[in-house]
Amino acid sequence: MPDLKIKIKDVVLKNPLIIASGTPTYGSSMVKKCIRSEAAAFVTKTLCYTEWLQRQPRPRWHIEHPEAIDNSGYFSLYSTERLNPTPPEEYAKKMKGYAQEAHDFDVRVIASIAGTDPETWARLTDLVTENGADLIELNLQCPHVEKGQPTGMVAGRDPELCYSILELVRKRTPLPVIGKIVGEGVDPIQVARRMIAGGADAVVITGRFQGLYLDIATEKPLHWGGMGGYGGFWQAPIIRKWLVRASEANLGVPVIGGAGIGTFEDVISYILCGATAVQTCAAIIVYGHKIIKRWLRQISGWMDAKGYRSLADFSGRSVGKIIAPSQIPGDVPYVSRIDPDACQKCLRCLEACPYEAIAVVEKKLVVDPEKCDGCRLCVALCQQGAAEFYQK
Repeated sequence: MPDLKIKIKDVVLKNPLIIASGTPTYGSSMVKKCIRSEAAAFVTKTLCYTEWLQRQPRPRWHIEHPEAIDNSGYFSLYSTERLNPTPPEEYAKKMKGYAQEAHDFDVRVIASIAGTDPETWARLTDLVTENGADLIELNLQCPHVEKGQPTGMVAGRDPELCYSILELVRKRTPLPVIGKIVGEGVDPIQVARRMIAGGADAVVITGRFQGLYLDIATEKPLHWGGMGGYGGFWQAPIIRKWLVRASEANLGVPVIGGAGIGTFEDVISYILCGATAVQTCAAIIVYGHKIIKRWLRQISGWMDAKGYRSLADFSGRSVGKIIAPSQIPGDVPYVSRIDPDACQKCLRCLEACPYEAIAVVEKKLVVDPEKCDGCRLCVALCQQGAAEFYQK
């Protein structure tokens, strides 16, 4: 079997799969599923002292394009799922028991915390350090906060505030500290640098965005009346971009790919882009904890087929193969053609072609090679595979 182990500071994880903070990591039944899922670690639902962030709205979930879930497609998971509803001191006692059970299965507990000032950051750090956490994650990414409130994404958009929070936490605990970085309204690499300068042993790039769905009949926000966290598997290309940027920046600490993971191929692609590990939550919500075991089998199978014996064998291998925009060839002649036997005559390609290169000739769709610009839009649109692309 390939070696899937990774390391964050002095903590060894048995594989690169971490269940991210959220509903799938809250409550004893969910925690048991995390522990038995074969994931290497799970991140607790974020502990905080802010009372309104402990209260869960009802309803709080909406899924756009749920039909896409079955084929790992681009659905959107939209919610106003807030932080840990249990008071921190009460939850810490439970976490201590969770950690003992988790260690029997070689699983690590990552305590997620979110303070609002130096006092609460300090209290939370001390609390989880003393009650069984193996690592600490600072939630500087949560979208469910208000303007002017120095926590979650509001604090995460201020690199210097991130630095000061990391510095404070680093001084109070011997545990590895992970900074979770917001993905909008800021350069994640700049924030990562300041977190690392403040003492972060790893960073997560990145989490969900803040979004808004409207009901145009009522002209009001959908369901709960406000904005919500917005994410899904469609985030993977965005996360890969930032993983490449982080690799190019040579940050010097493990980078964890967060959000967008929907398949084992996504896990592999994140590692190819330089990630040490990945976090997943949306996939657990829609598929259940059992998906972890399947992914591990598939990752090991892919590695065996490639001849890779460890994650280090292919970590970051794609970074050097990415072409700069100015180096992408612009003079290679390509054209399209349409297979008349496969064509269903939906006319989508004809209507979409920007160059009017497609016409109906003798009841068949035909591409004029003199007009065709080789843009490949027709091939991208054709669901029957009738449009073909080739080099002149």
